[in-house]
Amino acid sequence: MKNRRLLFLSLFLSAFAPTILLSQNLKMKSVRIWNSEKANFGGFVDLEVVQGKIISLKESTPIVHPKYLLPGFCDASVTLGSNSRGGKTGREELPTYLSGYLAAGFSHIESVGDPNLSHLQNEIIKSKWLSPILTQSQKPALYSELSVGEGGLYTSGLTLALDPKRNRHLPIFLKEVENRGFSQTELYAKRREGEEKGYLPVAYTFSDKTSWEDALDTGFPVIFHPMPEGTNLYRAQKRDFRWAPMLSILYLQSLKQKPEDWKEEIQVWSRLHSVFGSRWKDAISTEPDGEEEEGNLTSNSFSEYQKTFQTEVEARRNLLFASGAGHWGLFPGQAAIVEVRLWESLLAKRPKDKADAPAGKPGFWSSLFGSFSPSLRPTNADPETLPQIRREILQTLTLKTCSFIGADHEGKIRIGGPAHFSVHDENPLKRASGIFPIESMVLGGKLVYTPKPTKEGTAK
Repeated sequence: MKNRRLLFLSLFLSAFAPTILLSQNLKMKSVRIWNSEKANFGGFVDLEVVQGKIISLKESTPIVHPKYLLPGFCDASVTLGSNSRGGKTGREELPTYLSGYLAAGFSHIESVGDPNLSHLQNEIIKSKWLSPILTQSQKPALYSELSVGEGGLYTSGLTLALDPKRNRHLPIFLKEVENRGFSQTELYAKRREGEEKGYLPVAYTFSDKTSWEDALDTGFPVIFHPMPEGTNLYRAQKRDFRWAPMLSILYLQSLKQKPEDWKEEIQVWSRLHSVFGSRWKDAISTEPDGEEEEGNLTSNSFSEYQKTFQTEVEARRNLLFASGAGHWGLFPGQAAIVEVRLWESLLAKRPKDKADAPAGKPGFWSSLFGSFSPSLRPTNADPETLPQIRREILQTLTLKTCSFIGADHEGKIRIGGPAHFSVHDENPLKRASGIFPIESMVLGGKLVYTPKPTKEGTAK
């Protein structure tokens, strides 16, 4: 039986790329690779990998149906210990969770809310699990809201217990109640203290306005979570801060109150992510439970945050990508698909797309976007704007975010760099489904993901 499965896998591989082997050496002929400098696919090339590194990219003969290669994506904020259903991830689930990132083309992920991952990294090596490359931020520092009456004398207990085994990112969770705000003097001092020690302070605002403005006013260079409408960006527009919107967290909180729309979205995610479709699509109830996620986020509707993302062009110039996988309903890989689809839908919407709401009660997406469909529009509906939006999203998934987390391939496919890339059977800039799904994933020259072969040796 084992030999038969290996035979089926070999037959599948030979069907789409005869020279790809389960090793660190491979050759691919007449493929088109992503040119990070031009933000577009280049011409036809033959690619060769030896010992996990790309040693040559040579001009090749054009073919009718080439494969398209994108650099491995990077995700700047995930939590592996949360199982996306409100519980903890068990050991038996971890291999599937790790493969979920690979199934969406992610070569590198950064853990923020987990305990020390050294044990998990050792287990990955010991058990030979297929996994993206893991990095971990410093342990988040919690800066709670001010208590009534304490004012400027408030002491948060915010300390910097730094771990040299983790990376240089220093998350500071800003949580406030009733718009009371924070001690900006203390917040500024802690930011400077971290920077002077060589760390990069990162503000998590949990989508509340006071936290956002205090983070901006005290000069945080990186901010996570959606920006509330009306946030004062006068000085921020002149500052080179980076923003990871994480819109999907609030979107899922709104969507779970709409069971019919939730079921429709599940079908879309299942088509775009094979692991979600086979393992997770029935894992959580579609019925609303009336509970907010861990009390971390405001109860405001997602629709109150979409406008800022659409209109604040200055704030979008330095986006980072963070899926928030681990929050309720956001599974590895699938969470990134949710976030990407939201970005594309919001950025592609133009005034001429608006129409009167249909008679009767509008659906969830209609309430957000007028008559805008939840499905991604075909490319030919907007031949100029949509591919450009996808190019910007791909640059964020690769160059910008991979640079932020220090990925070894730098978000590029280049000679001398490690062979981390996803393979696509259509041009992701033009196909109706968008950037996803991927056909397969190569990490360090090894094929680490492809859809499960059937008995006939074809993709399932």
